[in-house]
Amino acid sequence: MICLFDKRVVIVTFKTRRDGIIPSRNLYVPITTWVIVCALCHSIRAAEPGATPAAKSTPISSSEGTKFVKEYYAALSRSDVSNVVAKFAQSVDYGEEGQRDRAYIEKDIHVYVKRWPVLNLKPEMVAVSPKDDGSAALRFNLAYLLANESNKKSLSGQSANTWIVRRVNGEIQIASQHEVVHANPIPAIEKTPRAQSHEDEEALSDEELKKQGDTQIEIPTARSLPKVSATPAAKIARKNAADFVVALDVGHSPLRGGAISARGVFEYRFNRRLVAELFAQLQSLGFTRSFVINPQGDEISLAHRSVEANEQKADLFLAIHHDSVKDKYLRNWEINGKTQKYCDDFHGYSIFVSRKNARAAESAEFAAKLGRALLDAGLTPTLHHADQEKRPVLDKEKGIYAFDDLVVLKIAKMPAVLLECGVIVNRTEEEKLNDPAHRKRLIGAIARAIQDLAQSPSTVSKNN
Repeated sequence: MICLFDKRVVIVTFKTRRDGIIPSRNLYVPITTWVIVCALCHSIRAAEPGATPAAKSTPISSSEGTKFVKEYYAALSRSDVSNVVAKFAQSVDYGEEGQRDRAYIEKDIHVYVKRWPVLNLKPEMVAVSPKDDGSAALRFNLAYLLANESNKKSLSGQSANTWIVRRVNGEIQIASQHEVVHANPIPAIEKTPRAQSHEDEEALSDEELKKQGDTQIEIPTARSLPKVSATPAAKIARKNAADFVVALDVGHSPLRGGAISARGVFEYRFNRRLVAELFAQLQSLGFTRSFVINPQGDEISLAHRSVEANEQKADLFLAIHHDSVKDKYLRNWEINGKTQKYCDDFHGYSIFVSRKNARAAESAEFAAKLGRALLDAGLTPTLHHADQEKRPVLDKEKGIYAFDDLVVLKIAKMPAVLLECGVIVNRTEEEKLNDPAHRKRLIGAIARAIQDLAQSPSTVSKNN
């Protein structure tokens, strides 16, 4: 019999007899001595540095797993490669690539963010399943919108993800990462969208909303419309950018394309592009908890856009649209062998608020900041909504209107504003909106207004 304890060998021999095994008389060590030696070997080995088995890791909780996933995708969305790579173990079961080290993963992520400079990645419903060894399985869906304006490419869809994570020196790290991607058809916008304007289909009366019978939709309490001013009633402490959540709504959808530009492009394309660029700008400014509503372009209802913002406790709801005019003002012209509609008589941005919004005064406050920022950037408002649609003008200089029954605005529980970025049936303005330099100026102004709101002493507290 050989007793092995870190190369210390005690040899004991046995001989047999008919009624069983008996110790031989020529034992090297008496049995009692052998037992003592074995016990001493255990004691010596336990006392040596590094010889003690590792203590069992503390189980990874649901909140820890969810926070870890959100931090991972926030870092990836802002192309913070070093922060992303630090969340991996030294060796990882890296999906279809097999077992890979950190150096390989870092190179792969660098290629990924270079290919897709604009990343909108939103994990949903992280399920955490702790294991006996202290590791945990994280399962969740990811809604993604990727864009590269240099080559005019974009991708959107959802993926089902399974990670195995464990603690290493107290830090959670990814040991295994697998995903199954369900991409939207490319390009989704080619599904024969139909024209739609916010005037006829984006507004519903309270009675019409009630008929929808959706229990998630909270109809504003009936009350007389307040006189909206840009001065909030209470002063609230400032917020850091990382704590201020902006919900960005891409106006319309692939199948409900919105207005049609002078060159035959549906509004949804303009909206989606500007939201992707604005989202990237906000991420770079530290608004890492901000998100895009419906990045995959599903056919969701107007009300559920606001419901999602409510559920995620956003501090600001901003809907992005591009403008048109009434049909009677449109004229025909030929472009690229096709007859299109245009109107060069109106140009500029416009801002809408709902006086039925639960935070109407604060909505007006942000609208005023936004209007001022756009004016300071050299942009001008359009006032054609007052004449053509009889919208009440709240601030003529800044181009702010009241549109009380706009669904996305009046259902939102936080300050909410809809911005028409420009008139795309105007041939010159359409070209400007396709110019990256013009959009950069526009996005810079929007971002400054958001920063101003987040840093203002009168900024709203977190929505509860």
